[in-house]
Amino acid sequence: MPCFMVKFSIGGHQNHKMGVELMEALGSRLRQRRRQMRLHQRDVAGKNSASFLSKVETGVAYPSLKNLTEWSVALHTTIGDLLGDQLLLEAAKQTILLTDRCHSYLDNLADTMITKFLRELSTSASSVSTPVPRPPQDPELQYLTARVLIHRGLIQEAKGLVSTTLALTLDPLWRIYHLSLLCQIHEELSEDLQKREIKDELQSLRSSLDYHTLLHALPEGESLTLADLELLKLSQGLSALCP
Repeated sequence: MPCFMVKFSIGGHQNHKMGVELMEALGSRLRQRRRQMRLHQRDVAGKNSASFLSKVETGVAYPSLKNLTEWSVALHTTIGDLLGDQLLLEAAKQTILLTDRCHSYLDNLADTMITKFLRELSTSASSVSTPVPRPPQDPELQYLTARVLIHRGLIQEAKGLVSTTLALTLDPLWRIYHLSLLCQIHEELSEDLQKREIKDELQSLRSSLDYHTLLHALPEGESLTLADLELLKLSQGLSALCP
């Protein structure tokens, strides 16, 4: 039986790069901004691409970064305003192993401690002369760092980082992500006994994630976090895959 793995999609067909809900939000922002400026679709995208912009605005087509760059100029705005900074930041995280693409998202964000770290981390993913930076005490950034270490073939270093993070992390969402990585690491190192132990813990965690229980326990708006929603979505996906 293979390890239970939580995988992020960072490649594949263009139409699956972003979630449907996020693309609908982008389409809505594009349409709202265009109407605010009293422009026709052909004024923004040109006569030959007006129908494509129409499809993007209704959420049935997916623009490239080049499209968004050109349209943002015509609309006198920025890609960040069209996409939303959170979406760009998430895209940078998801493409951490694809240095050029990751940097293209980060270029549209203000420099912060996190964006600077992500830029350095992504650079180290494709440059063996660049050391992999030490992550802050944040399970998500530690997870991304471990992925880069595995990508670089630094398996023992990844194992140490993931093990340290798991010793300090109680959050079920990030325990699942890190345990999944650790399962992959044990497989790479042919550590079958440890791999079975991790699989058992993952199975136990999966069984404890009851979608309906989490749904009814979802915090009120002022206390709600992205992690709460991610855990809820994960539990829903697991229920569908493993009833």
